[in-house]
Amino acid sequence: FFLLFSFSPCIAQSGLSQIGARAAAMGYASVALHDNWSLFNNPAGLYDCNGINGVFAFENKYGTEGFNSIGAGITSSMPAGGMGIAVFKFGDDLYNEQTAAISYGNRFGLASIGARVNYIQYHIEGFGNKGVFTIDFGGIAELNEKLYFGALVRNISQSKLSEFEDEHIPTLLSAGISFQPTDKVLLNAEIEKDVDIAATLRAGLEYAFLKKFKARTGINTRPFTNYFGLGLALTRLTIDYALTINPTIGYNHQAAIIYFIKKLQ
Repeated sequence: FFLLFSFSPCIAQSGLSQIGARAAAMGYASVALHDNWSLFNNPAGLYDCNGINGVFAFENKYGTEGFNSIGAGITSSMPAGGMGIAVFKFGDDLYNEQTAAISYGNRFGLASIGARVNYIQYHIEGFGNKGVFTIDFGGIAELNEKLYFGALVRNISQSKLSEFEDEHIPTLLSAGISFQPTDKVLLNAEIEKDVDIAATLRAGLEYAFLKKFKARTGINTRPFTNYFGLGLALTRLTIDYALTINPTIGYNHQAAIIYFIKKLQ
């Protein structure tokens, strides 16, 4: 019962395929980032993916198997923009959420736009499965060489699970900035608002303390949560780790990799 009541502020995250240790270590303040993990964050950032890359992440939440998350996908640059496909799973055999998604992002001048189509399937042991399609839409604008503004609407289609008691997938609106004052420092901040509940403030910092190593930290305000992490960038492989500390519930550990598969001509 303690765990159930502790997770009550997070009910609105149902159907949210949010994963990636780089973003997690910065408190998921990722709406203005443009990298391969835009596959799970803001699809507008896929315009900046280079060649073909594979991504994989696993998160152990609070040491409880039923709360674990796993995500994997492939991103590819294209003659116009970039695209990717992804799969995500949260939960265990008793209850789980599984998502398959396809995303595309392209840049037009100083701004990029992107969209993601998700198929989310819910499974409850003894009750069967329920599937629903959702659509996410986002954009990123380059205000100058060091400052980016991003916005994202998850479930812009306002898809419902059922008509009974108007049971629906949360519609989330995010907006924020990414500021890089120097080559070594990256600052992110964003606000996320569920149409039905109060807004959450997220902020994160990334610092390149060595040529191939980066340290990260971040916070969320609702519920208040601390985030920390490290990243290692090699020639063909990037490895990231994130630690989430919730003062009430405990710790999350997440590990993620990006593998550079092929350079496109």
